Amino acid sequence: MKLFKNANVIFENEIKQTSVLTDNGKIIAIGETADVECSQVIDCKGNYLSPGFADIHVHGGGGFSAMSEDPAEIVKMCEAHAFRGTTSIVPTTLAAPVKQLQKAIDNITKAMEVCPMIRGIHLEGPFLSMKMKGAQSPDNILPPTKENYLALLDYSDKIVMMGAAVELDGAFELAQEMKKRGIVASCAHSDATYEIAEEALQYGFSDVTHLYSACSAMRKNGIFREVGVVEAALANDGYTTQFIADLRHLPAGALKLIYKCKGSDRAYCITDGLEYAATDMEEGTVIMQENGLSVIYEDNVMKLADRSCLAGSVATSNVLVRNLWKVCGIPLTEVIKMASTTPLKVINKDATKGRIQIGYDSDLVIFDDDVNIKYVSVGDRVIRNKL
Repeated sequence: MKLFKNANVIFENEIKQTSVLTDNGKIIAIGETADVECSQVIDCKGNYLSPGFADIHVHGGGGFSAMSEDPAEIVKMCEAHAFRGTTSIVPTTLAAPVKQLQKAIDNITKAMEVCPMIRGIHLEGPFLSMKMKGAQSPDNILPPTKENYLALLDYSDKIVMMGAAVELDGAFELAQEMKKRGIVASCAHSDATYEIAEEALQYGFSDVTHLYSACSAMRKNGIFREVGVVEAALANDGYTTQFIADLRHLPAGALKLIYKCKGSDRAYCITDGLEYAATDMEEGTVIMQENGLSVIYEDNVMKLADRSCLAGSVATSNVLVRNLWKVCGIPLTEVIKMASTTPLKVINKDATKGRIQIGYDSDLVIFDDDVNIKYVSVGDRVIRNKL
């Protein structure tokens, strides 16, 4: 058994100084009943005790990619994020040919067998809008034909989310197929009008990938304005929304607007981290990605080498928590929902994770007032201890 004492414990709706007792990877007591004689006492020293963070849209970390051909490297990617507080992770693929995606699915599945932090597979594409491709390789964007999407959906039952542009021919049929299989259909890299994005809800789309990034928003058409995916996401309760809170993809004002419109039950933060996340990058570093696109690290973010657009985040979940709490002024209980509980709920993995509650897994993080990570455990396994 482990007794966590002198902790400011972050519950769903309050922060309370109390104790938490765990055994065999589970939380078994909270409060006075937790204060028992125990061989392992962890003095939290007044720091915050939080459920571990969940990142369900992340392409890499620690120098390793989710597209790696070596499952051991995918495990190392997950470990790098775990060291910074992420105890639930969904490796996310880039747009690629079907056979390459099948191979990536195989490798992530093998990594899952030895890495309990992996909660499933997220396919971002390849059925995306060429107009809103962002940093995705245009050579790898495919139409959502039945042949193409069944080659992926029939291939694995580990897929928990797939992103697709809702306006493409075949996208609605794809969403219906995903809904039947319990896979979250996310509107991703889409140039849809508001009307199409709203209609997509009827066919099974229920999530929007990295809101404001690579998706249509209000613009002028002649002398009149039309709205798009951003406004459909903010206005419709049927959509949950991902957002990148690294303060590079979105400024604080946009983050506050998303929270105000969606609340902590319908919005959640992602890193969208590339393999350079959870590393110490030097300003100006240029790297050739596996998708053939060259990227450069500048201003604490990855950009395409021609600087035409952002290419992905290098943030980790603790940075997102710090930004939302310290810069945006969102209450910490609400921030932790958006960094842990809500993303797990979106992919239906919240039955035993994402809360400090009796019966839940002891996936726990201890951090200080600046969200510096002091301790991380995944069940019984201690990933980090700097108390």
